[in-house]
Amino acid sequence: MRRWALIRDEKVAQRVNAYIQQNTMGASRDTQLRMLGIIKAIVANLHGEDDIFAFGQDVMTEKWRKLNAVVSRSSRISLQKIPPQYCTYLGKIREASPAYAWVKCEREEDDDCYDMLLKAKIITRPGVWSEASSRYTRVSLLKSQDDFDLLLERITELVDAEKDTTASSDSI
Repeated sequence: MRRWALIRDEKVAQRVNAYIQQNTMGASRDTQLRMLGIIKAIVANLHGEDDIFAFGQDVMTEKWRKLNAVVSRSSRISLQKIPPQYCTYLGKIREASPAYAWVKCEREEDDDCYDMLLKAKIITRPGVWSEASSRYTRVSLLKSQDDFDLLLERITELVDAEKDTTASSDSI
C-alpha cells in the first residue's frame, strides 16, 4: 500500500522522505505487516481478558514478591522499600512491580556490592554507574523466567550461606 502526502516545503519533503527510508530500512514488508498484526491484537485486547500490560504487571509483581521474600531473610543485603501505588492504567492501587531492584550491601566489609554479588555469580550493574554509592547495585528483573529463577536460586544460596556462617559462629 502506497501512501502519499502533499508537502509544500521541499526541505521538509526531503526530510520526510529520508525519515521514511531510514525507518523502513532493514525491516521487510512482511515483518512490518506481522508487527502491525501484533499491535492490532494488543490494542484490541486493552483492558480485556488478554491485556498484555496487565499480564506484564502481574509477572513483574510476582518476581518482585519472590525476590523480596528471599532478600528479607538476609541481614547482609536489602532491597529498597516501594509502597503500593495507584496505577492509572488499571485504575486501582497495585503492589510494586519494578523493572530493576536496588540492592544495598549492609555489612561494612561489603563496600563494593557489585563485586560481592559477582563473586556469588550474580550479574548486576554497579551503583556507581548510576551515581550511587558502591554499597548499592542494580539488579534487572527484566529477564526470562529461567534467568530470573537462576538469579533467585543464587541469591537464596547467598542468603542461606549467610545463615550457615551465623549459626557456626554462634556455636563457638
